[in-house]
Amino acid sequence: MRDYDTITKKIQDAFMKIFSEKELHEITVKSVCDKAGIYRTTFYNYFSDIYDVLQSIENMLITNCEERNKAFVYYRFKKDDYRKAGHFRPTLLYIKENDFWFRTLLNKSKDGLFIYKWKKVIKQDFLKKFRYEKIDIKEEELVLEMISSGCIGAYTYWVNNLDKVPIEVVEREVLDRLCQDFFREIF
Repeated sequence: MRDYDTITKKIQDAFMKIFSEKELHEITVKSVCDKAGIYRTTFYNYFSDIYDVLQSIENMLITNCEERNKAFVYYRFKKDDYRKAGHFRPTLLYIKENDFWFRTLLNKSKDGLFIYKWKKVIKQDFLKKFRYEKIDIKEEELVLEMISSGCIGAYTYWVNNLDKVPIEVVEREVLDRLCQDFFREIF
């Protein structure tokens, strides 16, 4: 890992540890630097302020989820057995690998920006799916909002209950079923 990546990750880790215990307005650059074991000048070489760190973490997590879910758009609901797809698995595994960061952001982001950004990506994926499958849905915006909200709700519940809810249950019984309910009428 390059120096830049190592220091960036160190700052992000320190920030998230503090953010899990304090409100955003209580976090200072000094507290992050102390936790990360770096100088303030080093911090400012990578980030402009605390909000910049938070935004970098949110963007990284969402981009990585988006990357893991690319195959979803090209999976053919009409031709393939949707129940065997497992297309949510890469996203769920990524959430599980980074459960502390997701749990913290989903539970602590008072402004809802993280959820808003993530829902936007989910909506875009489903919109691409609709176009790819040539699916015309009445009240498309409402349907996209319902699907994205349902997905975020499932992810939030699961990341808060990882020890109680197996990944297969979230994938098959919640996320797949959510999608099936919307696509059942179409096919």
